[in-house]
Amino acid sequence: MVIAMTAPVSQEKENYQRLETLGDTVLKFVTGIQLLAEYPLWHEGYLSRKKDHAVSNVRLAKEAIAKGLYRWIIRDRMLGKKWKPNYLNGSDSVKNEPDVEPSPVVETDEKAKKKKQRQELSTKVLADVVESLIGAAYIHGGFNLGYECIKFFDLGLKWQPLQDRVNTMISRVNELDDLPPQLAYVERMLGYTFKRKLILVEALTHGSYEQNLHTPSYERMEFLGDSVLDMVVTDFLYHAPGKNYSPGHMFLRKSAMVNAHILAYTCLSSSTPIDAAMPGPNGEGMIAIQPNTHLIYLWQCLLHSSPRVLDDQTNTFARYRRRRAEIEETLQQGTMFPWAELTRLQAPKFFSDMVESLLGAVYLDSNGDLDAARQVLRSLGIMQILEHIVREDVDVLHPVSRLSMWASNHDKELEYLYEKQKGNVSCVIVVDGKEEVRCTEQYRGHASQEEVKFLAAEMAIKTFRLRNVGVNYMLLKKKRGPTRKKKKRVVNEAK
Repeated sequence: MVIAMTAPVSQEKENYQRLETLGDTVLKFVTGIQLLAEYPLWHEGYLSRKKDHAVSNVRLAKEAIAKGLYRWIIRDRMLGKKWKPNYLNGSDSVKNEPDVEPSPVVETDEKAKKKKQRQELSTKVLADVVESLIGAAYIHGGFNLGYECIKFFDLGLKWQPLQDRVNTMISRVNELDDLPPQLAYVERMLGYTFKRKLILVEALTHGSYEQNLHTPSYERMEFLGDSVLDMVVTDFLYHAPGKNYSPGHMFLRKSAMVNAHILAYTCLSSSTPIDAAMPGPNGEGMIAIQPNTHLIYLWQCLLHSSPRVLDDQTNTFARYRRRRAEIEETLQQGTMFPWAELTRLQAPKFFSDMVESLLGAVYLDSNGDLDAARQVLRSLGIMQILEHIVREDVDVLHPVSRLSMWASNHDKELEYLYEKQKGNVSCVIVVDGKEEVRCTEQYRGHASQEEVKFLAAEMAIKTFRLRNVGVNYMLLKKKRGPTRKKKKRVVNEAK
C-alpha cells in the first residue's frame, strides 16, 4: 500500500509506477468483461467507447477526489537539512524560554503547511494512484480483490463479480447441431477443445459471412481477446524473474507482442497436418491408397463470403512464404525484433483480429480461466517469443523511434523523403540536409511506403551504429528536449 501511494516526485527508492502499469491493465480487463455481459447487443465500437470513458484519467481523478484519496498520496521528499523529530516544534521552545520572543520559524512552518495544503495535484497523478491501488490489490488477492478495489471507485458502471459476469455470457450461448468442419482443425492448432462450439463459431465468423449460424461476427470476441492478451503479457512482464522492468521497458516489450503485425504472423504460421491419402496406381499396375499429409492453416478456417478477403488471404500468404524463414529465425534467435520484416507482410487487420477473437473465445468457454488462455498462447508460439525477448534481452525498440531519439539527443534535423518513379518507391533519410540512407522497394500503395520507411530506418541504425540507443528508455525520454518536427515529402512522382 505504501508503494502504491508513493509518487515519483518523492524520489523514494520505490514508487507507484510499476503497480500503476499493472493496475491499468487489470482495470481495463475487468471493465471490458463487465461491459460485455451488461450490453449483449453492443458491437465492439460501442464497447470500446464506453470502456474508454469509464477508465479515463478524468473519471479516475474525480473518483479519487470524491474518496479523499489525495490526502494520502506521499509526495514529500526526505531532505536531511529540513528534517527534525516530530516531538520538536516551535511551541515547546517558547514554553521552555518564556523571556525569549516567539521564534519566526513557527510562523514559517505554519505558512509552509498552508502552502502545502494549497498545492495542486495533476489529474494524471490522481488517476495513477487509483490504478496503482488496483494493481496492489491484484498482487495481493488476485482478480477477486482487484475487482473489489475497482468496485470501490464505482466509475459509473454496474458491478458484479467476474465469475458471475462470465456465467451470464455463457448462459446466452445456444447449441448448434450443424457445425462447420474446420472447427476440429482450429481446436488442434489451439490445443484446446471447446465445450460450447458456438463460441468458437462466433470467434471464426467474419462480418461478410452470409450463412445463418445464429451468431454475430467475431468483433465482440476480439474485444475480449484483446484484453486477455494484454493481461497475460503484462502480468508476465511484471513478474519476469530478475528483471524488475520499469514501466517504459514493460511498454516496449508489450508493444512488440500485442501489435497487429506479430499477431498476423502467428495467424499465418499456425497450422495442423491432416491426412490427405488418395487412391492411385502403384508400381504393380494396381490401385492403392497413397499416404499423404496436407497442412491446414489457421487463416484458412475463417468463415467468410467475401472475394476481397479471399484475395487478401492468398496474397498475404504468398508474401509470408517468401519471408517465413527470415522472420522465424529472427524471432527465435535474433537480438533485434524484426519490425521491418513483419511490416512487409502487409497483413490486413482480420488476421490479427482472428487470433484475438480466439483468445477471447477460449477465456469465455473455460469459465474465465486465464491459464487456459496462456496455454493457447503457448500452443500458438507467442509465449515462446515473449520468453525469448525477456531471456535474451532482445532489442524491441521500434527503428523509427530509435532514430528519432538519436536525432533529438544530438540536436539533429531528421527528414524522410519519398521518391516514386517507374513503379518503385524510395525512402531517403536526410540528416541536417545531407542524404545518409536510401532504400528502394516496389510500390504497392501506402503500405509499401511505410514498409520502405521501416527498412530505411533500420539501415540508418546500422549505418550510424545506434544499437544501444534507447536501451535506457525512460532516461532518454527525460533527457529529450523540444523535438524538431520531422519532415515528410514526396518528390519525383512519375505516372
